[in-house]
This record gives sequence, structure tokens and C-alpha cells, in this order.
Amino acid sequence: MQNSDHTPSANTLADLPNEEWELSELIQLVTAELDQAQDTLILKAQNRRLSMMVNQLSLDLQVDVRHAPNGRLMFRTVSPGQTGATVLKLGFTPALDTQVQETRRSVDLETGTDQRLETLPDIQAGEIQKLKTVGIHTVNDLQVTTQTPATLTEVSVKTGLDESRLRLWRQLPFIAQVQPESGSPGSIVMIDGGYLGLASDKVEVYFQDRLATIRERTSTRLTVEMPRGAVGSGLVSVKVKDQKTNTRPWRADVVELCVLNITLKPSASIRVQDEVTFQAALINQGTLGTGKFPVKWEVFRAVQRLPDTSAQTSLRPVDPGEDLPIRETDILVAEGTYFHAPLLAQQRSADPSTSFTARLDQPGAYRVSFTVDPDNTLLDQAPTNNQFIREFVVDPLPPAAPAFGPPASQFSPTSGRAGDRITLSGSGFNTGTVIVQFGNTTATVLSLSTGTQLAVRVPSLPPGPVKISVQTAGGKAISQDSFTVLASSYYGPGGAIGGQLL
Repeated sequence: MQNSDHTPSANTLADLPNEEWELSELIQLVTAELDQAQDTLILKAQNRRLSMMVNQLSLDLQVDVRHAPNGRLMFRTVSPGQTGATVLKLGFTPALDTQVQETRRSVDLETGTDQRLETLPDIQAGEIQKLKTVGIHTVNDLQVTTQTPATLTEVSVKTGLDESRLRLWRQLPFIAQVQPESGSPGSIVMIDGGYLGLASDKVEVYFQDRLATIRERTSTRLTVEMPRGAVGSGLVSVKVKDQKTNTRPWRADVVELCVLNITLKPSASIRVQDEVTFQAALINQGTLGTGKFPVKWEVFRAVQRLPDTSAQTSLRPVDPGEDLPIRETDILVAEGTYFHAPLLAQQRSADPSTSFTARLDQPGAYRVSFTVDPDNTLLDQAPTNNQFIREFVVDPLPPAAPAFGPPASQFSPTSGRAGDRITLSGSGFNTGTVIVQFGNTTATVLSLSTGTQLAVRVPSLPPGPVKISVQTAGGKAISQDSFTVLASSYYGPGGAIGGQLL
């Protein structure tokens, strides 16, 4: 508003001070002017039979608006020659006395038994202003507006005042703070507040809807042992007789070790006597770090093979919902117990103890188990996650490849006719189906007593040298020496062509 005690000229109008003002200040000044104008009209009416009265007054002001740090709304009239983005429209109309009486109680601070907000204990000027922003001007207004827990919360949200302050002024049980703000399950905490009950009152403390144990109590402080089964964050509340307090957050710091997986290297085919490295993925999913703790590796040979072994080697992780206990009939073939270094909250492990190496000397189905803190010395709240079991298969060694003996002793005799019997010497001749060929012609296998000797019949071939090959499940061997096929002889009537008969 422009403030001046004389009528400014056009040249001096822009130089006048333009101070900020509040809406209540403007209304007070305008109504005072209206009252003075109305008194003037009433005075004139005493001398005239016909008079006038102010029916209504409208003001349109271009203003700038600012929200002050103290919560007040400040206005400044736009300077001459400038325009403002906000237009303040005010209308003043006469009001009957009965209309004024209907609204007088909420603003009349001195009538009846209403007390001023300043009489409330420990209330600050800024808090009074915040209450007035929602129409609470007296102690009675506060009592009427905050009759239920829901309305207490609503007023707290709308005014930005902590609910404990409202409860203090309403003389209701309240929690001001919980110290410390976190701790391990079963730890001792102090709950400070007010109106927390007399010695004869029934008082209960809850965290995450679990009943806590009260160790000591006064009307302003409770010493409480938090529930031992509590996990994670939650709310603390106190029940005094049938009245519940406001809530305060608290966090149960816990260790939660979780073995996520076990990987194997090699990850594909594992055979007898291969060195297998097992690597566990471990994380502390809790909110509390650990000290040193033991870990245990165990490898068992299962009595029964896995159901699906269509491939030569089968690796599969354990389904979390699948029951895979270590059976009593399983045979422990390797184990190791180590100490893991301290693991911080939300940290993945890179400790050497999460790795284990073993050689397995028999084929079959196996189970590898990794267990952290087997005796639960860390009071882990979810110990079922402390173990992971994985099944895998160790395949037998591949069959030995066939091989002929040293040159000059690979077969005997070194020559013969079709139908003759010769003996092959070497190794690996007894694995699976045996196929013997002279060149590309298959011979008949006569006997296979050991893996080092093999008796065959010479097939019908043109005379000349030929290589001999032996094919088994382990592979194929070709002789270095050549067998000489001799021409068939004729022995006369009744004789045989192709050499001596067996």
C-alpha cells in the first residue's frame, strides 16, 4: 500500500515507499474507513428525512504475493506504471448482528470459558500461527477439532506440527522420541513422552504389533526390552489403559546371511578324478554387520542317481521349494570347515572360505552343501537361508582307446590266406563292440579273452599287404605293420581253398 500524509503529485508518486502488508491489516483499515463513513451518514440523517448508506464496496488490487518464513502471507501493491500477475478482489457488504453472533465464537478470544492458545504448555508463537491456519484460535477449538486419533493425525498433517505436540496440549498419552532409534532384537530402548500412565494403570508397548517387555516406567519414560523376534523396521506405540499414543519408527538391526547359489567349475562335463571347484554366493541381507563366523563345506555321494540323466553330465540347482536333505545313506567324501571374515550389512562376500576344491574318485550323483554359521551363533533371524545344497553328476572316465603293440609284434602270424586264424596283440581290445577290418573288409572276431589279445579270421582279399584296424567304444587303432594276404591254394578233390581248416 502507498503510505503518505499528503496528496502526492504525479512526479512524486513513484518515489513513495511501498511496504508489504497483511490482508488482515488491509481489512482493518478499510472497515475503519467504512465505519467512519457510516457515522457521517448517520449524522447527516439526523437533519434530513432522506439519507444514504454504504451498501457495498469492491476493491480490485494488483499485488505481488510472498510466503514469509514465519508462515504469514505478505502482499505488496504493484507500483504505479507496472502490472502484477495477481489481482486481489475484495468485496464488503453489510452484515446483520445475528450473522455476526453466529461466527463470533471462533474469533472472540475473551468470551466465556475459552482460553487463548498462549495458555497451552510450552507452546511457541510459530505453533500458534500454524494452528490458526486451520481455524484453531482457542483451546476449546483445539479440543473440538482433535476428538479422535484420526483427527489428531489430520491436524498434524495439515499444520505440519508433530502429533506429540498436539497430544501434549490435549493431555493425551504421547511418545516424543525412542532412543536409540535402532538396535538388535531384544535390546533395551528408552521411550520418552508424557501421560504414559500412573503406577496403577495398565500400560503396554508394541513394536510391529508384538508385545515388548517393560522393565521400568514413569509417566514420562518407559524402559523397554524390544521383542526378540523382531526383524527390520516398524512402528513403536504405547497403549495406556484404552488409549493409544502416536507412533515412532524403530529398526531391529539383524544379521541375515543368505547363500544364494553354488556354482561349479568345470561347469559342463565332470569326470572321475577331475578337480572340481565349488563357489558359493553369499550375502548379508540384514541391517547389522557380523564378526567372524564359521562356514562348512560338505560333499556327499548320493546312493541314488538323479532322475534325469539323459545327458552324459547333469548339473542343476536345487529348487528353493524342493526338499533335498542330506540322506543318512549318503556317503561323505569331502568336507572342510573355515572361518569367514566379518561381513558388513548388505555386502556380498568375496572371502576365500566361500570356495572349496575336491577330487571325486567314483562316478555317480553327488550333493554339495555350503552352510554358514552352522550353530547360529550370530542369532540370524532367517537361519533357513544359511544353507544351500546343489546336486551334480560325476561321469566315469571315458573308455581306453585301443592300441596295437610295438611293431613286429602286433599280430601273429604276419601273413596268411583267407580263412586263416591270426592273433592281434595290444591293449583296449575289450571295450564295447569290437570291429576288426583288413583294409576296408570286415573280419570275423573269433575270441576275446582279454583286452590284450584278439583272435580273428582273415577275410577273402586279393593277395598283397593290408593294414589291420580295431574299432571299439574307446576309438580306433590302425596297425603300423602290414599283414600279407597270400594267394589261396587248391588241395584237390575234397580239399579246402583258403588254407587249413580250424
